[in-house]
Amino acid sequence: MIRVADAIPTSLVARSEILATVTRLREDGYTLLVDLFAYDTPERSDRFDVVYLLHRLADGARVRVKVHAAEGEDVPTVTGVFPAADWYEREVYDLYGVAFDGHPDLRRILMPDDWMSYPLRRDHPLGGEVVEYGLPGEPGHRDTIAPLEFPEGTVRS
Repeated sequence: MIRVADAIPTSLVARSEILATVTRLREDGYTLLVDLFAYDTPERSDRFDVVYLLHRLADGARVRVKVHAAEGEDVPTVTGVFPAADWYEREVYDLYGVAFDGHPDLRRILMPDDWMSYPLRRDHPLGGEVVEYGLPGEPGHRDTIAPLEFPEGTVRS
């Protein structure tokens, strides 16, 4: 499927085809990986979109390639085609938990190694959770419930 969004042709490809697709695009002159990121749509079974933005220096053309991945599905790494994808893929793994099959050094890059979750997933509570203030056992330490405040007219579903 190819569509044009914000004047950038966008193609949705199967996870199994991403490596062949970016290899073909590189051979066609798209030699610069501008960005590689993900976003989370928890309402879908394939909740993660991994997005690759490529640039052709000869004429300034850009192309966007998307891959859908479900929870626990690995996406093939493109570090063999674009070595710059190394840190981008690590960032996506660290913040969303999307693993890249064949990545040379897939480990956390921003969060501590013992962090229990993935901070950019959209399945965290929106408030009302217990928040600790201060250090346990010290004077002034207290647990409180963070208030839920929504602007007037906001509907929370």
